[in-house]
Amino acid sequence: MAPDPTIPSTANSTLESSLVPLTSNHSQNKHPLCEGRRYHHYRSGRYLLPNDEVEQDREEVKHLMFLSLTDGRPFLASLSSPRKVLDLGTGTGAWALEVGDMFPDAEIIGTDLSPIQPTWTLPNVRFYVDDIEDEWVNGDDFDLVHARHVMPFLKDPGLMLQRTFEHLAPGGWAETQDIGHQVWCDDGTMSDDFAVAQFFDEITSAWGTFGADLRVGPKLGDMMRERGFVNVSTTVYHIPVGVWPHEPRDKELGVSFRIVIDMAISALCGAIANVRRWSDEEREAFADRCRRGLDQPSVHGYMKCYFVVGQKPE
Repeated sequence: MAPDPTIPSTANSTLESSLVPLTSNHSQNKHPLCEGRRYHHYRSGRYLLPNDEVEQDREEVKHLMFLSLTDGRPFLASLSSPRKVLDLGTGTGAWALEVGDMFPDAEIIGTDLSPIQPTWTLPNVRFYVDDIEDEWVNGDDFDLVHARHVMPFLKDPGLMLQRTFEHLAPGGWAETQDIGHQVWCDDGTMSDDFAVAQFFDEITSAWGTFGADLRVGPKLGDMMRERGFVNVSTTVYHIPVGVWPHEPRDKELGVSFRIVIDMAISALCGAIANVRRWSDEEREAFADRCRRGLDQPSVHGYMKCYFVVGQKPE
């Protein structure tokens, strides 16, 4: 994933295993700190966001928000009884545990750079420390390979889709779920200087300097087809930015998304400042503008979320 210039890299595939079981005392738990936030140790610098408790809480809110989008379905793939499932970039492990609970006879594997998953788990769910941008060593013949909030942060999502294709069982499914990182508005209530829209423009530009495309979501369907997937479909959900909707379900989504964005502003403004070479005062002023923008109910902005599904031929 995209490197953070503020965190020294310790990546060395000759020194560390590509697939490490999660244990409470493993060296991968020795996370580096930067400006009061904690980041992953394994392949340090591959991912810009922290992995501390604040970020884990934010991920849990996102998990519930995505389940609300889909009426409680953890995936859209046409799969009724998966036998073997891989969750790439599992984060807190919430999605893997959700699927493991739904399908107790299935084997669920979750991998991530950070060993932040619970040490207790379901009997059919296992977590590993792994860099998914390396060669995969975590099995084959998966019925479902799932990646949520992963593809926009990779330097080569096409390669990830190719590896997914190769590790799927015939007839198996791949599914990506990603926020589009762009604020839209259909009724003219959003001005060109709306701070939240500028925030996502800035972070997209900053992450782009490391080779990642935060707005890759709508492109993933074609990328799947190019790599041999069939039955490819893209479902687009709208998530309100803020509390402006009147319909209760949309308002609840907007409240959740407001929390998700607000909790990320500090860390991501730091990444923007590093690229733009802003002073601390400039960074804080921009962050304050972003937070005020989240509390403007007169602006009817929303973001698109892309669920892209494809199947490996039988």
